[in-house]
Amino acid sequence: MSIRILKRKKKITFPCNSLQLLDTFLNEHLIGEFHGSTFECILIRFINNPTSKKKYKLRVLYENIAEIELPGNFNNNKNLNIVDFLTGLHRVEEAIMLVKTIKLKSELDFSEDKLLLEFQQSIKNAPRTLKELKTYFKKQKQTVQNNWAKLADLSMKRSLSNPKPLTKPLITISISAPMEETEPDYIFIYTEIFSNLLRKSEVMLPGYSHIFIHLADTLVEAKQEFTPNPHGKDAFSIIDTKKYVASDNETKSNMMFNSVVSALRSITEFDYLEEHKIESVIGKIKEEGIDIELTYFAKQNEKYLAEVIYTVPKSHLTNAPFKLRVTDLNSNFVKTTKIDDINLFWCPYSFGSISIKKDSVVIKGRKSQRAEISRRADKLPDKYTFNIKDMFI
Repeated sequence: MSIRILKRKKKITFPCNSLQLLDTFLNEHLIGEFHGSTFECILIRFINNPTSKKKYKLRVLYENIAEIELPGNFNNNKNLNIVDFLTGLHRVEEAIMLVKTIKLKSELDFSEDKLLLEFQQSIKNAPRTLKELKTYFKKQKQTVQNNWAKLADLSMKRSLSNPKPLTKPLITISISAPMEETEPDYIFIYTEIFSNLLRKSEVMLPGYSHIFIHLADTLVEAKQEFTPNPHGKDAFSIIDTKKYVASDNETKSNMMFNSVVSALRSITEFDYLEEHKIESVIGKIKEEGIDIELTYFAKQNEKYLAEVIYTVPKSHLTNAPFKLRVTDLNSNFVKTTKIDDINLFWCPYSFGSISIKKDSVVIKGRKSQRAEISRRADKLPDKYTFNIKDMFI
């Protein structure tokens, strides 16, 4: 369980050193143990000098956060202040005891007694004087890093001990790393390739749609990017950034591939994902490389299979070459023709639907105003029509 401390006045959140340090202290001592499955975090918002008519929030935020507002009277917003630190510390117990009063749609699973006991034990280690507070402040940066790493570890531990049904199809993966990419941009390339093939393999996820892969020189550094998100799940792996920057393109590609694979295998293990599908995609990319031909979408009738295919360019600034591939299902003859060069970010505006009408393949763009403006700016048509007989001549 993590506890976040914020101070608010007139709905504006602003930093307060003493309360930030309290946030760090609480999470140093309370992250790592399991306190029930309902909430992953208690968010305490202190409302400074509230009006007498103020109504305090007690609610669920983002499905797994207990948000609790309490009145506060903190005076020093810029400098370390032992009075503010201890005042906030002794209000935390009140917030913990309010968790059970939050209205829920399902039964509460929250170990209040266990969390209160751990909180009381943590108080024994709390700074008592301004000198002790300043000493603790000197190691805050490292403590915060360790807290985030523990929070990420706890999230993975929760998933491992509490398997959930695979209910949502994967939409995308994203990859982040601290080094600045040049062309070829392997972060971009592998993001596109893995997203496409995992999506086409119909990989299912437990309640979320996106996988966020974070790479860094150490796992502790990578886990600094951990952010609880109901729409996605974080995965982590290491990459030697200095070696990566100094390497040739082939080595860079292999390093990025291996790091992404490591992260995917990790999340497959702790979230019980479909290992056979993910390993199949990994094997396909390993065999065919980054020039692998991808399918954007396809349509089939009793005579033909029509597919829009492309390869990922070396940079997000470069347009991708899109082609139409038509297979005659009776003769198994295959013909391919160019459609256009289109940026992958904007291509959904040009590829809204594909249909086979008699002996023609029709690709229509989306009909929204934004799509029309985008196509007009790139001088792209609203639709593409290809005569199948002409293709097979």
